[in-house]
This record gives sequence, structure tokens and C-alpha cells, in this order.
Amino acid sequence: MTTSWILGTASLYATTFGALLIFVYLSNLPRSADAWQTPEGKVAYAKQRRMLLAAVGLLSVWLVIQVLAIILL
Repeated sequence: MTTSWILGTASLYATTFGALLIFVYLSNLPRSADAWQTPEGKVAYAKQRRMLLAAVGLLSVWLVIQVLAIILL
């Protein structure tokens, strides 16, 4: 095991943990923005929030797959 491999693995773990924290935060985000937005703004906010949640979710899944590959291989 080289130092670069250990540093690469540690950075992957940290990035994965950060992405999972962002995903959990986005999925539990309160709906407080609905109170002060126009109807068009509510629709746009909901769409953008879903797209952001999907993007962060896909990133998290990819990083978890990479971590599992490191552990199992």
C-alpha cells in the first residue's frame, strides 16, 4: 500500500460522507419556502429541488459503489 493509495481512499471516504450528508439534508429540507413564493415560484422551486435531489442522490450512489469496490477488492 502506498501513501497515495491511502490518501486517495481517505479522500473518497470523506467525499462520500459529505455527499450523503448533503443528500440527507436535502431530503429532510423543510417546506418553508412555500409560504413566501408566488404560485409560479412554487412550481419552479419544487422542480429544481427534485432535480437537485436526484443529482445528489446519483452522486451519492456512485460514490458508495466506489467505496464498496475498494472494500471488496
